[in-house]
Amino acid sequence: MKEKSLMNLESPQKTGMSSRLKYLREKLSQIPHKPGVYLHKNESGDILYVGKAKDLVNRLKSYFYGIENHSPKTRALVNKIYDFEIIITENEYESLLLENNLIKHNKPNYNILLRDDKTYPYIKVDIQEEWPKVTVVRKRKKDGSIYFGPYTLTGQVIQLMNVINRFFPLIKCTPTIFKTVTRPCNYYDIKKCLGPCKLAVDKKEYATHLNNVIAILSGKSKDILSKIKKEMLLAAEALNFEKAAMLRDQLKAVSQLTENQSVTLSEEIDIDILGSYWSSDIAAFYVAQIRTGKVVGGDSYIIKHIAEEPIEDGKLDNIKEEMQRIYMTFICQYYTQKNAPDNVLFSKAENVINSEDVLVLEQFLKEKNDKNGSNKRSSFYLNKANFIKSLKAKDKILSKKIESLVIHANKNAESKYSEHIKMEEVSNNLLTSLKEFLNLTSIPLVIECFDISTFQGTETVASQVVFKNGRPSKNSYKKYIIKSVIGQDDFASLREVIRRRFKDRDNLQVPNILLIDGGTPQIREVGWMLKSLGLEQVYFLGLAKARNEKNFTSSTVASSEERIVIPTRGAKGELLPDVAPETRILQQGSGEYKLLTQIRDEAHRFAITFHRQRRDKNSLKSILQEIRGLGAKRKKKLVEIYPNLKDLIHLDLKEVSERTKIPMYIIQQIVEKLKS
Repeated sequence: MKEKSLMNLESPQKTGMSSRLKYLREKLSQIPHKPGVYLHKNESGDILYVGKAKDLVNRLKSYFYGIENHSPKTRALVNKIYDFEIIITENEYESLLLENNLIKHNKPNYNILLRDDKTYPYIKVDIQEEWPKVTVVRKRKKDGSIYFGPYTLTGQVIQLMNVINRFFPLIKCTPTIFKTVTRPCNYYDIKKCLGPCKLAVDKKEYATHLNNVIAILSGKSKDILSKIKKEMLLAAEALNFEKAAMLRDQLKAVSQLTENQSVTLSEEIDIDILGSYWSSDIAAFYVAQIRTGKVVGGDSYIIKHIAEEPIEDGKLDNIKEEMQRIYMTFICQYYTQKNAPDNVLFSKAENVINSEDVLVLEQFLKEKNDKNGSNKRSSFYLNKANFIKSLKAKDKILSKKIESLVIHANKNAESKYSEHIKMEEVSNNLLTSLKEFLNLTSIPLVIECFDISTFQGTETVASQVVFKNGRPSKNSYKKYIIKSVIGQDDFASLREVIRRRFKDRDNLQVPNILLIDGGTPQIREVGWMLKSLGLEQVYFLGLAKARNEKNFTSSTVASSEERIVIPTRGAKGELLPDVAPETRILQQGSGEYKLLTQIRDEAHRFAITFHRQRRDKNSLKSILQEIRGLGAKRKKKLVEIYPNLKDLIHLDLKEVSERTKIPMYIIQQIVEKLKS
């Protein structure tokens, strides 16, 4: 960007609505009529919303004047605005880039933010290694490797990796095992690896198999089929029947893989076809990915448009502008981490996104492709007919197939919307049941649950899981290592966790329900702790497990149902931990039963997983401490070369001793301890 200017005045001390509007309007009078980005802030200075504008004055004026005409969404946002900043840009394209970067970095609550791609798998080819291999990873790094994906369809990754691992003899072991083995592994014996770890392998032959795999992952199956067939015939003519058989199997596998991908177009074109479904609160998107004329995957997204930008002077309808804002934001965020293909078709946006913004989007896509290592220049189309005209072949069959794919993308978007609405309905029903069961005044949108996990007082940990709108919010989960408790004392551990959870009083965010895994004793402990912290307003309850107790002197079995334990409060809502709490039975199969037990079980799973991880890690540490002659320097050297100590069991001990410079008898002791 050529030039940026930032303006921010001191925010007003008064917090009344009229005082804030007076301050905001006065600040607005000093803003130039230029394009740029604006950032709305709350009372604490946190960013609420990031927006862009062709004219900052007109856009911001629409927020702070004519408030009585605002929609409920806009009014809710304006009520929280205490200040704003602006960043002036040279043109709309710079505004688009800056807005996208600011949203991604600050994650404002009122902006659209797509799910992060790191949750989707990539296929990685580590071409920097002497003998590259193909693996599935969850995160893309700038390490010089080639990445394919992200793949939103897990079955697609499994299918590709099955073909690669079964029919292309590339290495599959870790770098540590590759360097330390004494003989080729079983993959070599079953002809699934050439065995370069110990055998003299022709690098050209290995590179041929690797390049074929890269071509398959790139969607160039047709080229590879003819290439493999040619190599197979040459191998057969040279009487190299073993190699010919391997290539025959590869040919068959790639052919099968190609057949499984729906051949949709007569031309081998690369295109993303975007479909959408719009409602007053939710926009659903589906992106059909076509590479070399074949459908290779699809992505679906749900976007809740929480905030609406107000109507500017002289405009009658805001729906089109709202759609344009969300469409543009979706496209920018979607292609921020993904290379755009040669063509992008979004026919539903034909009367929404104007021709000027199309040029801005094409420039944006080119810049992102360049940044991600691709030199492609993508063309953005809003009209199917214009896209067909750009192709060399203009046959009716191709036109009909494109039309079919457009309909398919829009139907998938509508299906995603319906699926989301059903899930929302289920969650709302469960939350409503819980609200009615507990006689709450409002639906509990945020529920936190805590659980303690230990083994005979060692490696005691706690989990905090968070459910928002009736569904897990895994980004909000937390793990606690209990520090102040010696031995097994669940009550002391619970007190520590509650104290640490609410220690930040300046930025305190209280859940609607604080759920404790436990009964009356646990509820009393939490009650005393919250009372001592001055947080008696926190609504909490316990969930006691169903139990079966058999009396060996009797043939009957005493049982108790799942039940909740509610602390007793005084007339003014004050906690009374000394008074016996109320117990209510949860009816099995009811909405409140399903929701509370799901949250409790998730907290238990999260806690016990963390506990086992720490116990395993410290068990290995304690093994090393028991070995005589293994000092700090030797331990460090050993762990640096062999991060996973369990690998030592399968390695040649003499070679381990030579690499680490640790005497053989000490290595033998370590392995014996690991085995036991």
